[in-house]
Amino acid sequence: MFILLGASDDPCLLAVSRALAARSHETRTISHPFMDPACSAWRFDSQRSDAVLAIEGKSVAIDGVLAARRVAPLAGPHAEWSQEDLLYNRAEIEAALLGWLWGLPCPVIDRPPAWSWYGMRRPILVWSALLRQHGLPALDSVITGDVGEIMRFLAPQGGAAIEHANGCGARQLVPETRAAEIAEHAPLAPIRLTELHDGAWRACVAGPHLVWDDGTPDAATQISARLRAFAAAAGLRFVEFVVTSDEKPRVVDIEHRPRFELFGPLAQQAIAGGVADALTRNGNVRRDGETLARGSP
Repeated sequence: MFILLGASDDPCLLAVSRALAARSHETRTISHPFMDPACSAWRFDSQRSDAVLAIEGKSVAIDGVLAARRVAPLAGPHAEWSQEDLLYNRAEIEAALLGWLWGLPCPVIDRPPAWSWYGMRRPILVWSALLRQHGLPALDSVITGDVGEIMRFLAPQGGAAIEHANGCGARQLVPETRAAEIAEHAPLAPIRLTELHDGAWRACVAGPHLVWDDGTPDAATQISARLRAFAAAAGLRFVEFVVTSDEKPRVVDIEHRPRFELFGPLAQQAIAGGVADALTRNGNVRRDGETLARGSP
C-alpha cells in the first residue's frame, strides 16, 4: 500500500491516489503514522531500521510514501499543556517522523532535510551557487537592513518584491513610495528585495518528469534539462520552479512543497502521474522526461 501523508481533501493527494489506482496500486491518506487511526512501531539502531505500520488495527505493508504535501500542525493553546511543553512535544513528534521517513526502505517523496521539514523555506538567494552551476541565474536580489541600500534598490524600478530574509511568509510587491515605511523596520529584521519582472512560467519536477504549466510556450523548454539537473543535484524529486518568461529566463522561486493548485488541469494530471511513477519506480517515461501541458493558461 502507498501511504499519502496529509489532508484527505488535498487535491494533490487525491490526484496521486487516482494515478496510483490507475496503475493498480492501493493507497491510504493519513495525517500522521503515529496518530489515530494509524499506529507505528519503529525499531532502530546504528545498523538498521525497521518500521511496522497498522491502520485501524490492520498491519500494512508500506510500498511507498508521499510526504511532500504534509504541513506540520500549528501548536495552539492546549488545556493540559503549557505552550512551552506543547511546542517541545510537537518538535519531538516531528523529529521522530522525519527519522521514520529516512529509515523506510521503500520510495519516499521526499526525504527532506530538517530545515525544510520544520517549515523553514530557503530564500532563493541561498540556492544561488547551485543555480549558477546549472546555468540558472536567479533574479537580482539583496538581503539588507540598511536604509540607504533599500532606497537604492527600489528607485530604478519604482518598487520591488519583498519577503522575510528567512523565506517564510508570502512575497509582496511594494512601490518605491513605501520605502520609508520599509526602512523603518528593516534594521530590526532584515528583508529580501527582489527585482520586478513582467511575466513568468511555472514548472514542476515530479519524479522522472518535468511538467510545464498549461499553455506554456515551447520557448520555455530551453531550460528544461537545467531544471532537472538542478533538482537532481539538490536531492529533490518533487519541486516547483517559477522562472521569468523572457529571452534569458531567470529563476524567481523554488518551492519544495509544490503548489499543485496553481497548475492547470493538464499539468496537474501529468504531475500526479510523475509522482506515481517515482513511487512505483516506473521507468517507462519519455526519453527526455518532459511534459508540456497544452491547455489554456
